[in-house]
Amino acid sequence: FMKKYYLENSLGIDIREESVCLTLLGKSLFKVELIASKYIPITFIDKENQINEDHFIEQANRFLMENDAWTENIVVSLPRSRLTLQSFELPAPDRNSLDSMLKYELERHFSSDIDSFYYSNHITEKTTNQYHIVCAAIKKDIANYYLKLLEKLNLKPTILDISSFANLNLAWANEKSDESLSVIVDLSLNYIDICILNSRTLEFSRNIPIKNPNY
Repeated sequence: FMKKYYLENSLGIDIREESVCLTLLGKSLFKVELIASKYIPITFIDKENQINEDHFIEQANRFLMENDAWTENIVVSLPRSRLTLQSFELPAPDRNSLDSMLKYELERHFSSDIDSFYYSNHITEKTTNQYHIVCAAIKKDIANYYLKLLEKLNLKPTILDISSFANLNLAWANEKSDESLSVIVDLSLNYIDICILNSRTLEFSRNIPIKNPNY
């Protein structure tokens, strides 16, 4: 059989507290197709557990080899429980000015020097010169552990993010009404991630362990 040709391949790696999901997508002329995927049940991967790390490396490497999945487009989602998420309002004369102001604002909200963490923002213009910012931040030493882990597989992520923001992108793409109240519930084996959107603006987000009796 003739092998199907794709204009571009992309690899998604969703790292969660109790699993890792690998997804290989191929872009053709008219659509994006799922080429292959693999779900790896695994306890939290961290530097304290070499057995789990080795198991992940072995399983992921097998998937990459079987599907020739080494690609320049690699999107990695890190565990939500490893990140801190803050939301706030910020006035600014325009979008460019907002970007220059954010550095100082983030240091105030995260009570840390901006050089000590990586961050990702979702920004919504609520009214003229008034912006709603949702920021996810992760300590550099934690993020660097996952980056070095992926280096062992010869993978260099082009995008580093969290599943909550990926869910938001999907919700915004499929939202029919700008005035609706939306709730996104992302349920995994041991955690529940809840996002509440009001008029397409993220107002509330929590990641809660299901073992918590008050969840």
